[in-house]
Amino acid sequence: MRNDEQNKTVKGIILGVVIILVIYIIPNMGIGGNKVEKVRQKIEESLLEKYGEEFIVDRIGMRNAAGEKFYQARIYPKAIVGTDKEGDKYYYSTASIEIKIFGQLYDCGDNYSDIKRNDDVEKYLQPKIKSIFGEKVRLKVNAVHKVTGDGSWWAEYGSSSLKEMNKKLKKDPEHNRLELTLYIYIFDKIDNEEEKEKRRREIFEYIGYLKKEGLFEYLEMGVIFIDERVLTPSYKKYEGEIFITKKDEVEVEGKTVYLPPMKLRKEMSKVLEEEVSKMSEDELTESMKAIQKSNLEYVNGSEYLRYSNQSRFWIESIRYLKEINKYGGYRKALKNKTLNRHYYKTIDDLEYRKYNYYILGEDK
Repeated sequence: MRNDEQNKTVKGIILGVVIILVIYIIPNMGIGGNKVEKVRQKIEESLLEKYGEEFIVDRIGMRNAAGEKFYQARIYPKAIVGTDKEGDKYYYSTASIEIKIFGQLYDCGDNYSDIKRNDDVEKYLQPKIKSIFGEKVRLKVNAVHKVTGDGSWWAEYGSSSLKEMNKKLKKDPEHNRLELTLYIYIFDKIDNEEEKEKRRREIFEYIGYLKKEGLFEYLEMGVIFIDERVLTPSYKKYEGEIFITKKDEVEVEGKTVYLPPMKLRKEMSKVLEEEVSKMSEDELTESMKAIQKSNLEYVNGSEYLRYSNQSRFWIESIRYLKEINKYGGYRKALKNKTLNRHYYKTIDDLEYRKYNYYILGEDK
């Protein structure tokens, strides 16, 4: 009798150990080659079904967040391999698969829908942008589809394409909306008042287009002018010198900024001006395309473009200001009594500003 009880106890202990191994230890032992391929295949099949194109799935690893264990991988479309988009973090995303209690895999989830939706919107807007601003233009889009129940809150909805988003917006505009952020980078500089007014007219024309298309309601848009001399062969060399050179403290329009020494700035401006004058429009355009979108930044620029952003126009629609930027821009506009400007009914509502870090004008 005692032996039977001891056997039962041993069996119970063994069973407990097995359960612990199955539930806690085995799923956390790392990923073997077979498991990696199963995860990769499951993600590839899911992405192909969802987006209708093949993806590269790599860097597969196990993650743990909020007590949940899952596999995560980097994903990007095969179509960008061999193009200027390859290697640009802007076009890369992640996919994940949760692990069930016995190591089985749940369905795949991914974040590529944001990139796909933004890319769709960019392709839709690009022809009009180029017809107004010219060929030396890059566009960066953040198109956020939001939904609501009763209008007291708005949450992001992961529509996987412009087509899907438009369908929902048209079917139920009361509970769906598009919050659109556009950054238009124009590789040119504004040299005089005549050029400034020409660009102002172009931007006003484009705002009119966005209003007609129903894209102005929740809009934030920056039109940033980047000196085209960043497209020359020697720009990266000087950018490297700037990075390691001790900066001078300089006052620009009442603000203290830190700029490279004047001697270097003048040399850089002169050399790059000579180079850009010898480049064709096609050469400049190809050089522009090679700049990764992840290196384009809308405030003062990434380190790569920091000192070449010359000027900007910044546009925020009245509804964007009131509902999305209500604690910043809206309060500032109320204080300065400039709210009416955000309807952009006249060309004078467009405010022009220079960047304090711009240094490529020293050759004059």
